[in-house]
Amino acid sequence: MNYFYFFLFLFFSFVILFKPFAKTLFDWVINSKKLYKLGFITSLIGAFCIYISLMDSFWYERVWMVVTLILGILIFIRGVFIIFFLDTIKKLFIVILKNYYKFTIPISLTMFFLAFFIVSTDYIGPQKDISSCRSDSVINVICDFYNPEDIVITPDKEFLLMSEFGGIGPYEEQKSGYFALLELSSGKKIIPNIVLGDNSWGNPSCSRNNLKFGPHGIDLIQRSDGMFQLGVINHFPEETVEMFQIVKNGKSWDFIWKGCVDVPYRYYFNDVSLQKNGNFFATHMYKRDINLNVWLINTILKRKSGLLVNWQNNKFIDIRGSEGSGPNGIALHNETNMIYINYNQGDKISKFDLISNEIVASKFIESPDNPYIDSENIWVTSLDFQPNDFGECEFKKSCSLPFSIYKLDLISLDIIDKYSFSKTVFGLPTVAVPFKENIYLGSFHSDRIGYFKID
Repeated sequence: MNYFYFFLFLFFSFVILFKPFAKTLFDWVINSKKLYKLGFITSLIGAFCIYISLMDSFWYERVWMVVTLILGILIFIRGVFIIFFLDTIKKLFIVILKNYYKFTIPISLTMFFLAFFIVSTDYIGPQKDISSCRSDSVINVICDFYNPEDIVITPDKEFLLMSEFGGIGPYEEQKSGYFALLELSSGKKIIPNIVLGDNSWGNPSCSRNNLKFGPHGIDLIQRSDGMFQLGVINHFPEETVEMFQIVKNGKSWDFIWKGCVDVPYRYYFNDVSLQKNGNFFATHMYKRDINLNVWLINTILKRKSGLLVNWQNNKFIDIRGSEGSGPNGIALHNETNMIYINYNQGDKISKFDLISNEIVASKFIESPDNPYIDSENIWVTSLDFQPNDFGECEFKKSCSLPFSIYKLDLISLDIIDKYSFSKTVFGLPTVAVPFKENIYLGSFHSDRIGYFKID
């Protein structure tokens, strides 16, 4: 609805400045004797808007609902005036026509301002103070994690393996993060042991002599040779795609560094999906030197800023037909040659056919992040707010802004289930991973992992 009102107010802010169009409409009203039917329909539309806005008990916390209520009241009153005070309206229209731009220019500027305010702001309700890491009746939390941005399940189904995100531009300065494991049976956090091995899975020109990482999106797959490969989009200290072999050590899983791939400056990657032969796909989000203003314009106008990239034979190949606004998380379904791409700034998840190089299905999801394939379903997170709502979240360890978790059909992308949350002990989710009766939640800005139970 925010984008609907954005384009609606933007449209009328320009149309209202065309006097000939308004004069035609005004003359029709002035020359009419009775407009009872129009007044009744107008009042009915206004009443419907009022009803829609008040359906949610927390309507006053969302900008679009407040706008809908105000518009509904104004439209309803307008309908009443058309029915009972048509002569007064005619006299007012004559005055307006004589002083047209004195009235319409301020109104146009107001609509123009409202359009951009609505598209950049949505949630205006209070945020719950969740500085203390404690579970509530809705979501359970496991504390002492650092920005658990992306999560996979280990092959033995006993651990969650996650990247602890360091940050990306243009929101913040890139810094180091690391990796962590969550033992599912005990809820214990384990820092994996990492050793440097030979560079056999990366580009021969890429090297590493330390264990400093800034991990982002990750993927885990069993290769054709039987070994388990972990791919990682890495932003620190340089832009690379890191490769690890993970090996069970009895109590946990160890990492053996097996190479890396240097990322050319023209790319700024977000997520990775591995192929069994060692090749991989990655999402190029937008230009690496993008500033926040351009990022915001891309978000508002849904401008194409990136695309899917394939790495094979030691080089990157752009996948034409995958271009979109802020390509983010991806999930490859190897058996069908379909890859699922979340366009974070474009507010949609798309199913992309790698054989025909075309999008075959899409679903509107607000600010989706990392998709997670589970059997015949795919799980996606949604941030149910606009950029301005982020506010002071940057300075908090965790933030309680509204969000939703979607369970979609893998073939059609139809919504099977939706779980929405507001003012709970978790926020800013990036991935939803189902395991048994729980859905585990990662976040790009949090000191905890969340999970909730499903039937």
